[in-house]
Amino acid sequence: MRQNLVSPDVFSSRLNAVEALLQFPEETRTKDLNALAGELDSASASFANPTAAVAYAAFGGLVRIASTLAQWHEAVLAAFPDADRFLRSAKARYQLWLKEYQGQAAAENLVQASGTLLDVSSLDDAAKVLNTIGSVPLPLGLLAQDLSFARIHGAQIDERPVAEPLELTVAFLKFEIDAVSVQYIHQLTPGEVHDLELEVRVSRWPKEHSELQLTPVSVEPASTYEFPVFKFARPAGDPPYILRQRARAILKASQGLHARPFEFKYAAEFLPPKSEQPVAIVGHRTLLIDGTDPSRSLCGYPAMDRRLVEFREVLRKVPGMAQSELLDLLTVLSTLFNMAGSAVQDALFPGKRLEAQFQLDVRTALRRNPSIGIELDEHANAAGGITDLSFHGIPIELKVENSTLFALEDGKRFVSQAASYAVAKGKKTAVLCVLDCSDKSGAPRDPAQLVGLESLENGVQVCVLVIQGNLQKPSALSRGSAHQHL
Repeated sequence: MRQNLVSPDVFSSRLNAVEALLQFPEETRTKDLNALAGELDSASASFANPTAAVAYAAFGGLVRIASTLAQWHEAVLAAFPDADRFLRSAKARYQLWLKEYQGQAAAENLVQASGTLLDVSSLDDAAKVLNTIGSVPLPLGLLAQDLSFARIHGAQIDERPVAEPLELTVAFLKFEIDAVSVQYIHQLTPGEVHDLELEVRVSRWPKEHSELQLTPVSVEPASTYEFPVFKFARPAGDPPYILRQRARAILKASQGLHARPFEFKYAAEFLPPKSEQPVAIVGHRTLLIDGTDPSRSLCGYPAMDRRLVEFREVLRKVPGMAQSELLDLLTVLSTLFNMAGSAVQDALFPGKRLEAQFQLDVRTALRRNPSIGIELDEHANAAGGITDLSFHGIPIELKVENSTLFALEDGKRFVSQAASYAVAKGKKTAVLCVLDCSDKSGAPRDPAQLVGLESLENGVQVCVLVIQGNLQKPSALSRGSAHQHL
């Protein structure tokens, strides 16, 4: 009796990617395509059968390209400036993908299914391409660790020989930057030298070649980065070979808060090129690098800047999060985070305050942001209620606490109201901003510790922010301490 052993995690990542592609562009799609592409990359390195490994690697590459097409779709609908840059990026990356997989039997069906991608010119075209890619069947391969287990326990394994070009496999097992494993998106400070370490598994070494070279490939301008070329001499012993090496990497240019991460991919080649020898390259070899410059302030306060970037990374992974909505939310939060820092530095809100007064203050601050201005709505109807403020449909709910010291945890009792407004507007995010004007006897708290994200069961993410008011003057705190001492 023939037995196939398949990891549930491998099957799950494939199923979720297929579901997201087939459901596009419906709002019901449930998985982040970039994250799923990373899972498929990792899965491809675990297959014992090169045919399955190449098929999953090729599918993962297409899923990552599909995420850029999805961003283009969202950007066009939201009238985002220069939305076509996403389409240009997808086509350029697809051409690199074709160079690698065109002519490989394991990826033949995927090449055919994606053949119209270069001709995409409308939103319907993009949807058809993604749906078609999602309908391509993939082989259910045997995992490398299961192969040994099955042999030990006497399972009958199909070990029919595969075509010679697919027997030579280079599997990327691990990337580390500064001794930290690279996962979905890795932050890399531009202008600084970083350690980049990789680990690969080579199924066998062809006799006519003495060196394996791993070269970075990217659609990014060559002037924006300097990533290393890894070179390995023929190792001693019997295959498979596990090879590790460390080198230096640098980003020469930073990116804006709203820009997509830098993307790099490593290609493998045996040298010298004495004869044609196709190499099946699988595993986690695509690096998504966030090159946001931490020295370029987003809110005016470094600690708040870091929190804003943390929010961005969490929200990027939320299933179904539209790029346009995320950009709108970050625009609002950058202004409110600045207000939270100013409220402590300049004591912006002395004494007690009414909610109507606070709404006027917030409205004024948001309108001063040129990216918001006239687009800020006040008292818009939603879910049978009236929102305080909203920006492109994202509700901004405001509260004032005058009696007791307000903690971040206390905001949970208000998040359902904000989330209801978000659902009514077809949004996945909302903002809850609370002004704490309670009586205080001590120094103010760190504003960066008074912001947080609440994830609700309906999928809405509520950004909770506490702004401190009615602060004591430092001189008053000194007098109080002296009096207590006496």
